[in-house]
This record gives sequence, C-alpha cells and structure tokens, in this order.
Amino acid sequence: MRFNTKILICVLLLSLSSGICLASDGFRAEPFTAFYLESALGNRTLANESLTATQVLQSRKSPNEAFLYSLVIPGMGQLYTGAKYGYLYTAAEVGFLATFFILRNSASNTRDDYRDIVRQHVVFIGAGSFEDWDPIEDFEHATQYETWNHVYDSEATRERTGKWYWADIDPTLKNEKHGDIENKGISSKQRLEAYDLRQQANDTFERARFFLGLAILNHVISAVEARITTKRINARLESTAAQAQTRMFDIDIKTDMLTGTTSGAIVLRKRF
Repeated sequence: MRFNTKILICVLLLSLSSGICLASDGFRAEPFTAFYLESALGNRTLANESLTATQVLQSRKSPNEAFLYSLVIPGMGQLYTGAKYGYLYTAAEVGFLATFFILRNSASNTRDDYRDIVRQHVVFIGAGSFEDWDPIEDFEHATQYETWNHVYDSEATRERTGKWYWADIDPTLKNEKHGDIENKGISSKQRLEAYDLRQQANDTFERARFFLGLAILNHVISAVEARITTKRINARLESTAAQAQTRMFDIDIKTDMLTGTTSGAIVLRKRF
C-alpha cells in the first residue's frame, strides 16, 4: 500500500508540473495578459475603443510589392494594402485603353479609305504600280500634289512611284509641275477628298496616342501612390503597436461567463 501511495503521489506531482509548464507556455503565446476590474463607468459603446491583439500584430505590407502590382495593373497595389479606391485606378485604365483601341481602329479605317481613293483615281503615265509605293510616304504625297512632278521628290522616289496624275484634272497638264498647276487655280477634287480623309486619320491617331499616354501615366501614378499608401499604413500600424505597449489601462469588453452578456470594464494590461 505504501509503495502504491508513493507511486500515486509521484504521478500527481508530474501531472501538476506538466500542467504548470503548459500554462506558462500558453501565457507566453499571448502578446499580453489582461486583468479585468469591474468598474462603475456605466453602459458605453465600446466597439471602437478596445485594442485587440489582432490589430497590434497585423502584418505589414511591402511597399515594393505594392509598387510593382500597380505598375503592372493600376489599382492592384492599393487593393493589396486594403484600399478599395484602387478600383478607380483599374476602371480608369480600362477606360483609357478602350478609348485608345476604339480611336486607333477608327483612324486605321479612315486611313484605308483615303488610300483606296488614291488607288481608284490616280492614273499612271506609262509603267507604274501601287505595289512599289511606300505605304506611308508615297500615299501621303499623292494627296498633296496633282501630279508626280513636284519639287519635294527625289529621283529615287520618282523611280519608285513612277509618273502619275489625278484622273479628274486635264490630261494635257499631267507633265506640268504641281506649282504651275496650283498657280493656275487648278486642283483635283478627288485629291482634296483624299487629303481631308488623311488629315482626319492623322488627327484620330494623335488622339489615340494621347489616351495611350494617359494609360501609361495611370500606371506610374498608381504605382507611386500605392507605395506611399503602404508606407503610411505601416507607419500607422507601428504607431498603434507602440501605444499598446506603453498603455497600462484601457477600456475593453468583458463577457459574463454565466449570463453571456457584455459589460464595460477597465482592463489592466501587463506584459510578462
């Protein structure tokens, strides 16, 4: 009996020591221990007054990651930090890019229209083919002059384009210089129609480039603002954590274990 009693006592001591060790580990896992003291402060709205361990230990965000996220997709850096207004940057990006593609498509169609007018109404003198023309330079020149014979073209250009004139001018003028024809007050209506379309295409391309520039600028502004916002949020969290470490008393909510109701309480917080 005495031997069994000694064994029982040893087991109890070991169990008790193990429980103390586990309890001490549990206390160390918490950022602080709160001692609740009942107060006579009366009923108050305390939802925004208590400081929880989750707020103190909230993870910091990387400013560099936020910068890169918004640099790739505007607004993503803000959403990464929890700032919902990041959707505004994303919406602006969608709007700018959609406008750019719409304008560029319209400009391309207008450019094709004026080139079609050139192909339909420019007549070659002898050998010549539009397949040899430069798609930008030669078609634009054709909308500026009534004939091939003008001062701005080099011999190499004339060899490439061949000799040509607009079909609605007098064929007897096809070998005269453009300046001489212009001085006589003669111009091709077909050329003027193609010229107006070319100007519209160029103006529309310019507006499309403007919106593309806005989209690029939106990337940069969003990325820089995301970095600044992340630093500001991190600084606020660090300030909150510092206040939690220095504050000894706080207002918190205590739950009655018997009734399940909550009541205001003064909390003494002490780090161990």
